[in-house]
Amino acid sequence: MSLHDQETFLKSIHPFDLLTPRELTKAVNSMDIAYYQKDTTLISPENSSEFLYIIVKGEVGEYHNDELVKVYNKSNTFDADSLIYDKTEESFIVLEELICFEMKKKDFKSLIDSNATFKNFYINDLANKIQSAKQKEYTTQMSSFMIARVSDSYLHAPCIVDTNTSIMDALQQMEEIKTNCILVQNKDTLGIVTDSILRHHILYNNYDKFAPIGPIARSPIICIEHDDFLFNALLSFTKNSIKRIVVKKDNKVIGILEQLDLLSYFANHTYIVAVQIKKANSIEELKLASHDFINIIKKLHAKGTKVEYISKLISELNEKIYEKLYEMIVPKELAQNACLIVMGSEGRKEQMLKTDQDNALIISNDSDTEEYEKYMQKFTTTLIDFGFPKCEGNIMVSNKYWRKNIQDYKNEIDRWLEAPSGDDYMYLAIFFDSIVVAGKPELLKELKDMIYERVKDRSVFMANFAKAALLFETPIGMFTNLISKDDQLDIKKGGIFPIVQGIRSLSLENGITETNTNSRIRELKKLKILDPSFAGAIEEAFDTLLNLRLQERLRNVVHEEITNNMICITNLNLLEAELLKDSFKIVNKFKSFLSHHFKLTMVQ
Repeated sequence: MSLHDQETFLKSIHPFDLLTPRELTKAVNSMDIAYYQKDTTLISPENSSEFLYIIVKGEVGEYHNDELVKVYNKSNTFDADSLIYDKTEESFIVLEELICFEMKKKDFKSLIDSNATFKNFYINDLANKIQSAKQKEYTTQMSSFMIARVSDSYLHAPCIVDTNTSIMDALQQMEEIKTNCILVQNKDTLGIVTDSILRHHILYNNYDKFAPIGPIARSPIICIEHDDFLFNALLSFTKNSIKRIVVKKDNKVIGILEQLDLLSYFANHTYIVAVQIKKANSIEELKLASHDFINIIKKLHAKGTKVEYISKLISELNEKIYEKLYEMIVPKELAQNACLIVMGSEGRKEQMLKTDQDNALIISNDSDTEEYEKYMQKFTTTLIDFGFPKCEGNIMVSNKYWRKNIQDYKNEIDRWLEAPSGDDYMYLAIFFDSIVVAGKPELLKELKDMIYERVKDRSVFMANFAKAALLFETPIGMFTNLISKDDQLDIKKGGIFPIVQGIRSLSLENGITETNTNSRIRELKKLKILDPSFAGAIEEAFDTLLNLRLQERLRNVVHEEITNNMICITNLNLLEAELLKDSFKIVNKFKSFLSHHFKLTMVQ
């Protein structure tokens, strides 16, 4: 193998691809090639390593107390830990004739001293190793937008006036600053006056242009911190259907971020879709606005956007579709006496491509539930026409079970908690994940408050609720090999569902109101239910699993419908396969945590 071939080989292995050209050349020049017969012991607690081994051909087994715990093969490296810490509790034995490169300890240590990112891969814990590996993927694909802060974009100078300033004086100041809106300070409160507000009051309502500006200012205003991500600004524009957002630093206004400036930074028509939804005057126009989500998802994923951000953005758009459709179909007098909710993955803001509907309607006790039936039937059939498939479990507002008044829901929740059977645990789980998309939010809050109160100190119920997280085997073998059938594995059953259900159980137990899984993990960390490093590991594993599932779905999607949660492991590159294995290790560790926390071994 020539030096050029060695360099190409080494560069294909993570984290050596993080080295600079000079460091890579140095690494190649420091390596020798070696051959070892089967059953050769390379490293042991009594014989610590003097080399970093990089496998070209063959297999090496890692043993702990004579038990095989991992198998290394082509392009794998070992054992950096024994070089860094000058000791090991493991033994490394050749399983198949081995050809490998050897890098001396002093040369390896020189590399980690010269490259911090390279060093972090070997020094940090499992969660950080996953993050480091994924960062390589994001760095090569990520657009500048995804790492940009609000302060990186163009900010318009703010025009701030006192509430008693006359409109004419305020307009003169605005003209001098060359901005197109006025911020009005009233003690500790900020309001905003835009061109459209001025036209409405002065041209149409004959408001005196020499009168104080304070009474026509609108408040509260939407603000964002200067060091927040531009992507979060995009979420605010999309969610609130606004054209500008006020930027603050240390609680002081430093500028105005305009929608057009953001869009010029981010060549994606997400905001345009949100505006189309808002301005739709018919169901057909609304349907057209909902049809381009798949292209948004593909563009964001191709740029390396984290799945968490993509799902939040698409969830905001989906919620706007639901809200607008509800307003179009349900008469106002009925709409204002009920609450439309989405549940499950939609409620957790973890749905992207159009999977089954999970929605329900909560109706005030003083309203006739029968009056809503024909409208909810139309609501469901219209969503199906939009491309949202019918729920196989019939968890939709067209089903009378998921369309009732608040007292009937309370009675049903009582039964879920007191004498659960069949699908009751699942019903409670998806209902617990629900959020309001239209109508009276206080109706859902009343029911969730009831659930929080009723599950307090009910350890047996919580254990039975949590044990669903252990229903499916994690598809990873004792030698860290992926377990599949015909090269296919179910990534939802194997990893995503255990994390979602386990985190959901801990959140219900601790009265956490967040519905998004990552947000729940962060709250559990704050409450010290989860150790910070363990919480970070779970977040990284969850992101990896969601990302690999989305990647597979985008390969096979027809329109926007999803057929299953299967991953073809032959589609994974070496790095993705290692990330998947490491993520499944964290899933198994989390399952052990749940078993201990909820005492699941005592539950029949």
